[in-house]
Amino acid sequence: MITVLISFLRFLLTRLIADSAAGRGQSTVGLIPAIGTSLQNITPICRAPSVNAVKHFFMEITLVAEVVRLLRSPRCSPNSHESGYRNASQRCPSVFRVLWLIVLTTAVFTSPVDAGHPISVTEAQIYVTRTSARVRIQLFAEDLFLFHNLEPDAEERLSADQLREGLQLHRQFLLDKVTLRDAAGEAFPGSVTDVQPFEIPPDGIPVDELMLHSAVYELEFPFAEPPEFLTVQQDISDENFIFPSEMKMTLHQAGTELTYSESLKPGEAQTIRFDWSGETLGDDASDEQWKAWLEKQREATLGITSYSSVYSFIYIEPAEVRHEILIPLASLKTFLPIVHSDPAFVDINEQESVRSLIINWLKDANPVTINGTTIAPDFTRIDFYGLDLKDFAQQAKERRISLANGRVGIIMTYHAPFDRVESTTLQWNTFNSAIRKIHSVMFIGVGTDEPQRFEFSRFNEEADNIVRWEVRPDQLRPPARPVVARIPERPMLTIPVLSAAIIGLSLLTLLVFGRQKRRVLLLMFLVSVVVAPFFRVRLENPFRSLPPIAHSDQVFQELLHNAYDALEFGTEDRIYDALEQCVDGSLLENLYLQLRQGLQMREQGGAVARVRSLEFGDGQQVPVINGQPPWPGFQYRSQWVVSGTVEHWGHIHERQNQFSATFSVEPRDGLWKITDMQIQDQQSLGSKTSLRKF
Repeated sequence: MITVLISFLRFLLTRLIADSAAGRGQSTVGLIPAIGTSLQNITPICRAPSVNAVKHFFMEITLVAEVVRLLRSPRCSPNSHESGYRNASQRCPSVFRVLWLIVLTTAVFTSPVDAGHPISVTEAQIYVTRTSARVRIQLFAEDLFLFHNLEPDAEERLSADQLREGLQLHRQFLLDKVTLRDAAGEAFPGSVTDVQPFEIPPDGIPVDELMLHSAVYELEFPFAEPPEFLTVQQDISDENFIFPSEMKMTLHQAGTELTYSESLKPGEAQTIRFDWSGETLGDDASDEQWKAWLEKQREATLGITSYSSVYSFIYIEPAEVRHEILIPLASLKTFLPIVHSDPAFVDINEQESVRSLIINWLKDANPVTINGTTIAPDFTRIDFYGLDLKDFAQQAKERRISLANGRVGIIMTYHAPFDRVESTTLQWNTFNSAIRKIHSVMFIGVGTDEPQRFEFSRFNEEADNIVRWEVRPDQLRPPARPVVARIPERPMLTIPVLSAAIIGLSLLTLLVFGRQKRRVLLLMFLVSVVVAPFFRVRLENPFRSLPPIAHSDQVFQELLHNAYDALEFGTEDRIYDALEQCVDGSLLENLYLQLRQGLQMREQGGAVARVRSLEFGDGQQVPVINGQPPWPGFQYRSQWVVSGTVEHWGHIHERQNQFSATFSVEPRDGLWKITDMQIQDQQSLGSKTSLRKF
């Protein structure tokens, strides 16, 4: 109790001294009532103060009055001399003597019992089996005094009846304040199965000896099935949250050698994941076995192994930069005014207001530049997740989320102002009590896939909290080259018109006059031969088939490659500009939508996968139908497999789709372009999820 008074008094005295030093303090006479009024708020704590507490109380009030008086004296005016500790000590020696007396007074009048422990300390040993969690809580008798309004008598003793009453009241108190929750945040019902009280003398126990007595409560929380996750939360505090408390938790899973230890403050929660497969490691396990076991656990949770940490992932893609943050909902609540009707959950209809708070928190903070231009974030996703959703890249179903173990996934996308990202800077300067450091992993999809690590910290210099990246020229992917149309000559028939006319006239003369004009006929024939190179007409040769287009396989494959590459350009305007190099204008929109739909992952919130590979199967040029497309255009039937990936929060989702389609390819302005596409078959070859090594 004395510790509470001393801590509260010191805080108040410090504020009063600071206000007086700044010229904002009250008069010395008015300080005493101010202290008394403030102390009335903790009157229940001070119902029966000890002798030392009373001495300490009046001593410090006397001293603070003297300190404030001296600080307000002209000699100690901050404007009378130079500032600085040395000058202040020379100007106000009495003040520093009084402050030294306060320190000595605290040391003299604080009893060993009061100074030796936090206000409330409990030890919780939790044993988790497949069917229940058994919690053994050891606490000091002083907790009964702190939390149940037990009134000591004039001799500052708690009677035996009061202590027995406190022990009984504390049964429900622990059930209310110590909570075990499942993956969805729902509390497991519990019961007190046993109480091992301390020995209670007939005449009770003095208040200053309560720390010498301890009791043990045993609680049990049954499970319907073995839990994969268990969230332990303690809220051992009084209504006014005056008493600080601490729970030292030790948790052991039955059938394993694993033990978890954590210290919880009021309102804090710790989530543990359990593996009930029976694959356990003993103390004699080798380092290699431990590494393999840990890697398996990491794979099972897709890398998200801590449920109270902030995760940060930075993706640098050819056309955008993304910053993806996974943050516990409980951490957000410490600095955002989240409104929720249920004290343990945020309902669906309350989550939109939380999204607005997050956007307002981050929209103007943490500036990002791309190619030297500052880019505003596009909040492409703000989702709420429970523990049971391991794959955070999936679109989460709407449901109420637990404050104890819920998390929020935030994706901020920064689109390149030009065709591609060549350089970027990303700064994080938003820190608070819940976010002191952020360990970030950066994935660069331009030139290399090797992840890089970066730490944002409130303890860094501002310049050290900026990620800087610039692509090397050799890492830039060359732009797609148009496919030049090299068209073979059409088979033609050359007709010498004048020669043919002369020959025809000669034949007519022969029919009319017979052989009488033989010399004339010979002369006309010779003339037709002479004029044959002149007056010629070229016509399509009806006796020869049109030549096939050489290298049609290569032409088509280059065109389809270019079409998929165009999807890398980010915005639709840029994609259409790139597609115009390989697709005819009338087909642009239809082909873009067809390709995009084939790469869309509905389970990933409709995200469009980035093409990683394009493999061609059977393909051949096929005869045109009804002359369409006209020569030199051609039809090409192909089968191909496209592999695409969507990546969020370090999870890689890969999908393979197989297509069969017939394409029309024609020359346009000297370039081969796709003018038509008819998909005959489309099927998924499967998908898989893998984890980045970071």
